[in-house]
Amino acid sequence: MVKKELTKQIRITVDNISEWPKYQKLLNESKLRFDKSNRLRYLHGAPVGDLLFVEYDKNDNPIYRETADEWFDPDSQKSKQFVW
Repeated sequence: MVKKELTKQIRITVDNISEWPKYQKLLNESKLRFDKSNRLRYLHGAPVGDLLFVEYDKNDNPIYRETADEWFDPDSQKSKQFVW
């Protein structure tokens, strides 16, 4: 079986969030929200990391993991000063 070419890194946007049910659910539950520049963020302001392709599961479905490159602590000064 030939696996289709995948995007190695994906940023969740308003236009593609429906393709990511886990994040859509968190958005619907008000645990995530989009900022004024349409970047998806956790409520303390840290952005949701880009999704990186890791591997295929046993059913040949792609598995992505969220990066933590821009993460910051919910109790940090940066979090307290974040402006939506």
